[in-house]
Amino acid sequence: MIADYHIHTGLCPHAEGEPRQYVERAIGLGMAEMGFAEHLPFLAGWEPRHELTDDWAMGLDELDGYVSQVQTLAREYAGELRILVGIEADYIEETLDETAEVLASYPFAYVIGSVHIVGERFAFDHPEMRDHLPAYGFERILLESLELAERAAASGLFDVIGHLDHAKKLGPRPRESAAVSAAASAALRAVAAAGIALELNTAGLRKPVGEAYPAPGLLAEASALGIPLTFGSDAHRPQEVGWAFDEAAVTAREAGYAATLRLVGGLAEPL
Repeated sequence: MIADYHIHTGLCPHAEGEPRQYVERAIGLGMAEMGFAEHLPFLAGWEPRHELTDDWAMGLDELDGYVSQVQTLAREYAGELRILVGIEADYIEETLDETAEVLASYPFAYVIGSVHIVGERFAFDHPEMRDHLPAYGFERILLESLELAERAAASGLFDVIGHLDHAKKLGPRPRESAAVSAAASAALRAVAAAGIALELNTAGLRKPVGEAYPAPGLLAEASALGIPLTFGSDAHRPQEVGWAFDEAAVTAREAGYAATLRLVGGLAEPL
């Protein structure tokens, strides 16, 4: 089965379950490879502007334990599947130097670059912000997040750009506007130029928007640009590992993809 590289566990305060439970789920699905990608903590005292429940990520002092725990599981299950230690890091321009330093300090197999916060530290992704979204503007959030994704791709910090049009998560499916299309195309061109991968993230199928990230049209554009594709469930519960990957594989094939990328060794896995 297609490898799942975007998995959170109870180490992430807004997820649940032990890492071992996620491993057992992946084995049950027949995966040959999987990767954990917990949220990198906010650094240098930076935090979102709004007072949110403190459930975003593990603490910086927990990173060693996270890496060690996943490495231990990787050794234990080596005969059944390959387990990778990844990380999901927000693209936050104010702390790029600190982010680069922390990423270089750990043996992460890959880094997913994501955008959850736009503008003046507006955390559009957080459920507690849902009532604030209309006032900020859904299209504005999408435009700003795509512009940040473009910069993230060009930063050299990331191996994969995660859930590209994630800004649609809690709002209505964005309308097709010239500005949004141009911003999305610019982001995809930056991903292609950087030679990194794009994630097909199925979590959107569990959210109000009811659509994977990115949308099929963007996926087709990515395919035309020759951008490698990885799959991620963004699992926050063991049963979400590999969520709707069969459906996502069909979507990827319809967009022009014939294979996904294995993040170790750069091998292509047929869809």
